[in-house]
Amino acid sequence: MSKVFSAHAVSVDGYITGRNPGPGRGIGDGTSLFDWYGDGDTASRLFDGFRLSEPSARIFDTLAGRVGAVVAGRNTYEDSGRFGGGSPHPTARVFVLSHRPAPELSEQQTLVTGGIEERSRRRARPPAIRTSASWAAESWPRP
Repeated sequence: MSKVFSAHAVSVDGYITGRNPGPGRGIGDGTSLFDWYGDGDTASRLFDGFRLSEPSARIFDTLAGRVGAVVAGRNTYEDSGRFGGGSPHPTARVFVLSHRPAPELSEQQTLVTGGIEERSRRRARPPAIRTSASWAAESWPRP
């Protein structure tokens, strides 16, 4: 049986994004929440371009190496530019939770429209995930 662990990055205002997020603008203005991905001197073994402090890189790569699936909300999916047709993780599939159809999905992306219960009730759950699942934090409903 797979283990599920959760990794969230949320600022004090409850969002993972800055002001004005969206397609072509990524997570918006004010990216300091994620600055630690690039302000160190040790390259991540899994994520190209990530440079963390040595202790952070060791922990980050250990946990990231266990991820077999990412669950993301529709706003995060759209704000990220649909993860460029891939996933926020270099090797893991992404499952996008939404009540609306997605215009384009790649083979690495799966749309789940009935909520997490729909996905967990299915008897045949291809692809089988033999590693851990990770959650991409979804911002609170936007005003």
